[in-house]
Amino acid sequence: MKNIFTSLIIILSLKLSAQKIDYSFPEGYENEISKKDYTDLVNESVKAISKNYKVVSVEKGVIELEKGQDYNILNLHNLILKCSEVGKEKWISLINSHFDSMYESMEKQKQLDQNKFETLIDYLTIRIYQESFVIQNGGIDNLIAKKDLDGTFSVLMLDLPSAFTPIKKDMFNLWNKKSDEVFNIAQKNVNKQEFTKGTETIDADGQKIDISFIENENYGASIALDLKNNAPEFIGELGSVIAIPNKGIVNIFKISKNKPLDFMLFIQKCKPIVENFFNQHPQPISKDFYWYYSGKFTKINIAEKNGEFIVIAPIGLTELMAVKK
Repeated sequence: MKNIFTSLIIILSLKLSAQKIDYSFPEGYENEISKKDYTDLVNESVKAISKNYKVVSVEKGVIELEKGQDYNILNLHNLILKCSEVGKEKWISLINSHFDSMYESMEKQKQLDQNKFETLIDYLTIRIYQESFVIQNGGIDNLIAKKDLDGTFSVLMLDLPSAFTPIKKDMFNLWNKKSDEVFNIAQKNVNKQEFTKGTETIDADGQKIDISFIENENYGASIALDLKNNAPEFIGELGSVIAIPNKGIVNIFKISKNKPLDFMLFIQKCKPIVENFFNQHPQPISKDFYWYYSGKFTKINIAEKNGEFIVIAPIGLTELMAVKK
């Protein structure tokens, strides 16, 4: 019996030593939880993942899995933020639920007939992610993605009951469809989601300006991709200025030809708010502001001098303002 027990300890030790675990924080997450808590989070995550997959290594919040499994890598970035918002006594349950949902989502995907595009139509959707986040998680080589907003990727996904799952290229290639066609179908599915929208009047340096918003915890950002259909009343003669700080909320300013420069007041007033929405959310998207016109998004450059924001209008908007005078 003693020899059996000793053998089990040796096997377990070999298994743990085979996994290369680096407890260094992912960049930018050092202040979310303590070093000890992060170590505990990594250990519990590896334990939860190992129920269904073989873990090779952990480094700076990125978990590499053995090749040939459902996922190549998993990340802890969102999980760190989720855990930071609740008491530590809830962490084990949260961590297990997080990775169990990913596994269940993949199992559900396997049950779908990947060869039959028609069976997947209702599950198609779009999620927007930071460019840096996508690159950290393996890049876009095996994803179906496009760039609508500078600094981000719009990724084609399946909205399954327990989780959102990216559509891999090997699945997509079975459909013999063009990406534009599938993205259009996915956007129509997004547009079916219920969402909150409204407009508020605020004071900006002694002037009254109207700020509009779209809210939906999972789809707010994706809904804004088709603003002309989802909120045409938020589009002015010269388009709109849009901020999408996270997946759940969008801030919008309608540019009118009567007061074409008021969008600068909107940016100056809302920039700190947008940055806060970005920093405090587990799935941030962008701190930038974009000019939306004719279905296209153009990044607005902003400089800071002596504590003040200097807004540089896109060339297209400048030309449009000159024509509309």
